[in-house]
Amino acid sequence: MSLEWKTVELKSIANVTMGQSPKSEFYNDNFEGMPFLQGNKTFGDKYPSFELYTTSIKKVAEKNSVLMSVRAPVGDLNIAQEDICIGRGVCGLQMKKGDNEFLYYLLKANISHLINKESGTVFGSINKNDIETFEVTLPEDSEDQQKILTILKNIDKKIEVCKDLNINLLSIADAIFKKEFRNFDEYLEGDLISSDFGLIPKNWYYKTLDEISDVAIGKTPPRKETWWFSEKAGVKWVSIKDLGNSGTYIFETSEYLTEEAIDKFNVKLIPEDTVILSFKLTVGRLGITTDEMTTNEAIAHFKLDSESPISKEYLYLYLKNFNYDELGSTSSIAKAINSKIVKKIPILVPESNKLNEFKELFENIFNEIKSNQIEINNLTKLRDTLLPKLMSGEIDVSKINCDLE
Repeated sequence: MSLEWKTVELKSIANVTMGQSPKSEFYNDNFEGMPFLQGNKTFGDKYPSFELYTTSIKKVAEKNSVLMSVRAPVGDLNIAQEDICIGRGVCGLQMKKGDNEFLYYLLKANISHLINKESGTVFGSINKNDIETFEVTLPEDSEDQQKILTILKNIDKKIEVCKDLNINLLSIADAIFKKEFRNFDEYLEGDLISSDFGLIPKNWYYKTLDEISDVAIGKTPPRKETWWFSEKAGVKWVSIKDLGNSGTYIFETSEYLTEEAIDKFNVKLIPEDTVILSFKLTVGRLGITTDEMTTNEAIAHFKLDSESPISKEYLYLYLKNFNYDELGSTSSIAKAINSKIVKKIPILVPESNKLNEFKELFENIFNEIKSNQIEINNLTKLRDTLLPKLMSGEIDVSKINCDLE
């Protein structure tokens, strides 16, 4: 490591503000008051979204502050895009001299060491002293800090561009789907016929999911028998959380099942390019597999074959717009529909000429989304590989010619 790097306690370079939650009667979801962040639940990818606001402001993280969850779990990081009220599960950090985004990446590179400080038998947590006395190593030269920041920010900007592109592409596909396959206002009355679910165009009809696809449900081996699971090897095993963290296509999962587990518990293998749907706890999350995978028992998969009247893109958009509230009921514990109900979900099948008219367009849009997700994954791996090397001095940025503008 260069002699121009220094190891310091965090309190010497940053001010730390611990959150304090207002009373619950001052929470609201109607945009009154200041955005309120209780924990990492609404952190999002890099910038937080807000479900709650408060008119009783206790502690504030100023715009551009680094946000960090300090309990259950510890160490999730974010950046405030505006002044926000922070609750007891969050702290705000601001550089005394320098760029807060550099502090964000500095903490991101060292967060595993900070997590080791957490305590608590029920909820892991860290306190203000843990944070302030945490030691970090950084370059003394502010220009070197800025070079590191520029490299990492440029990668993250490219990732955000690809994510925004995919949001827009899916919105375009969704808008076309709604106009052509859900909204029949432009049809003449004589061109519509009655169905069990309202008026539909002539030559269109409803089929249940199990009539147009091979429907299967995933499975979870006994959790206490940890040897059936792996974080690195085996067959990818999709959870509802994985569906939430993925985009339209699923490339990565947090866990794998061993081949032995798949054989012993008869876990269904899902082919590539299969639409999958969560139907327990969080109902309605969707994804499309990118290789052979498995899922837990809260996720159903719909294998289409060459005889199916619809494409995977049509099925994805149809299920994305489906009202699942009509299928099940809500309890105090969780919202769910069972596998029998899933198999009987009614699918509107348009006449073939109408489907063929938009088949290639939908395929092209989804292929572009998939390509962008591959780019996101590659850039994310590049950033995560460079981050510790840049933040440890293994890569000497003083010899890199960066355009700091």
